[in-house]
Amino acid sequence: MKRIYLTIIVCLLPLAVSGQALKGSYFSEYSVLRNKLNPAFVPRSAYLGFAGLDNLGISITSNMGMSDFLYPSGNGTLQTFLHPDVSSETFLNNLPANPYFDIDVDTDILNVGFFTGKNSFWSIGLGVKVDGEVNLPRELFSFMKNGATTDPQTYSMRDMSIIANAYAELSLGYSHNLSDLVKGLSVGARVKFLAAAGRADFRVNNLDLTMGSDAWRVQADASAYLMAKGLDVSKNGDKFDFNFDSSQLGLAGMGAAFDLGAEYRLYINKFFDSIRFSAAVTDLGFINYNSSAVQQFTTSGDVNFTGINDIQLGQDMDFNETFNEIKDQFMEFLDLQETEAGRVTSRIRPQLYAGVEMPFLWNRMSLGLLYSAKFGYTSTRNELTLALNARPGKWMNIGVNYSMLNTAKSIGWLIELIPRSGVGFFIGSDYTFMELARFTLPALQESGFNIPLYAPLNEVNFNMRFGCHIALGNPYDDQGLAKKAKREARRAK
Repeated sequence: MKRIYLTIIVCLLPLAVSGQALKGSYFSEYSVLRNKLNPAFVPRSAYLGFAGLDNLGISITSNMGMSDFLYPSGNGTLQTFLHPDVSSETFLNNLPANPYFDIDVDTDILNVGFFTGKNSFWSIGLGVKVDGEVNLPRELFSFMKNGATTDPQTYSMRDMSIIANAYAELSLGYSHNLSDLVKGLSVGARVKFLAAAGRADFRVNNLDLTMGSDAWRVQADASAYLMAKGLDVSKNGDKFDFNFDSSQLGLAGMGAAFDLGAEYRLYINKFFDSIRFSAAVTDLGFINYNSSAVQQFTTSGDVNFTGINDIQLGQDMDFNETFNEIKDQFMEFLDLQETEAGRVTSRIRPQLYAGVEMPFLWNRMSLGLLYSAKFGYTSTRNELTLALNARPGKWMNIGVNYSMLNTAKSIGWLIELIPRSGVGFFIGSDYTFMELARFTLPALQESGFNIPLYAPLNEVNFNMRFGCHIALGNPYDDQGLAKKAKREARRAK
């Protein structure tokens, strides 16, 4: 049974993916990408981006890594945290106080940006997002490691959640330079219309488990919501049956969100150029789910079990059958019952950004400090990013950064080509892990899958984002117009 627990943990690691825009691009002047982080930022040129080419990325964010679950043995090999030689104290002390995985995937289908005046910039976007988070109490891992060491044995698990959200968004943004009123001030806003495909929300607020030799007692306070058209969940005894009807597919709900941002430039001189202060909040909104798409399951009370199944492991073990048996037994502990559901309104996950940047060497380089906070469904992730950017030419940004605080401690980088016209390109990462652990899973080997797996040795923080767009120029760019006039004058001679 402990092998199955390990399999579940490792399989969850690569599922925690996230993305929106690289934090390293926040201080990349004229970047197309950073407008997603702060709608007050204006790119160098109008642009056009298409699905599959513009803003494509994947990332993994967690405060756990393989070093929390794999330990060196005396013969130079690695052994799992379930091995008897790994003490419970050593394993549990290595775990963070609140283990989590974050999920946030997005891709752009269409991106358009254009100028309607020297100080006015508009953007239109269409994209798809899948976000969520997994929070696991440390007591759950204590249960996996120790099991029933006394009679009775008690575990108290709090604030366990698995939440995922999928929706499409159509956005309209506007940025305006207010330097005519307040020198150096720019503001921006974006409104987003949200169309929800579905949402899964499973939360265990409290689970007290008392394991005795004759019976197990469970006191649980849990709930589960499923919002999706065409997917029906029915309870058959202690099991749940999932039925999919493609003819019933449709929107599960609608909603709206807003992005707000501002930047103020305090001009100094040519060498230091200015000090730039900026702040933004993004994804401030909600989704309202139709009652016809909502199914609700809740539990609250005491349940006693006397017929706990004996999970058999060994060379002849049927992995799928064993996993399903454990899953069914866990759902029996929770004793979820369907209840009447109505309309459900749920917020999405807003993010806050606050930055200060000092360009120097005549704006060829800059040093910036960015604070960001992601307000999740059940918790908040904070991050502080120190970034150094270089602009060898106005058509190129190169940057390195370092992130810290409770989300990640990792080095990031960015390379971006931003021509006035033609094809622009960017590639980068906020988190880059340096060490990989190679391992195999006994449970998979016994099922015939002898495939080596790789995962970050320390905290699982990694992303990679890249894309390209077509730069369409800026008809209100004084410097660009001056250079164009010089070229035409030379040709006329």
